[in-house]
Amino acid sequence: MWRLAEVQVDASLFARLRHLVVVFLILIPTSAHATDEVMLAPDFATAQIRLTPTDSSIPIAFSVRLAVTPSQHAYGLMFSPPLPAKSGMLFLFEDMKPRTFWMKNTPIPLDILFFDDNGGLVSLILNAKPNTLTLRHSRAAARYVLEIGGGEASRLNIKVGSRLHLPIVITGNEPQ
Repeated sequence: MWRLAEVQVDASLFARLRHLVVVFLILIPTSAHATDEVMLAPDFATAQIRLTPTDSSIPIAFSVRLAVTPSQHAYGLMFSPPLPAKSGMLFLFEDMKPRTFWMKNTPIPLDILFFDDNGGLVSLILNAKPNTLTLRHSRAAARYVLEIGGGEASRLNIKVGSRLHLPIVITGNEPQ
């Protein structure tokens, strides 16, 4: 004949479990708030830049947001609506080195243009697929990276050898 063993619940174990549940319930709203803060777009300064295609002597004007700080670099064009023609984001770095970008939380295709210290276009990635974690590497060291709407570089005949006019001058919304 089978007998069921009696199980006694230790009162201190029950109290510890109750304490853990309370702590867990307190932390849930805190962790959600922290996530919301990470997703808030940083303030971006703006600039008017000029880019001259390889087969032209006439520069094309672009209106861009400037990504200068590490948090601005990390956020980039995440959650961006489609970009108007001749607009985008220009990433400014302090040094020349190969650059790697991804399209995490970026719902629009982008052309990614990599420029050297002198403003020469040294590498480009056309129509980077949206919302992917695929790493996209420059083929050469770069100091400036311009992201524009997917297909815009082809439409404007921007190729390796095109020139970004330097220096970059901030024109508005300078962050504090």
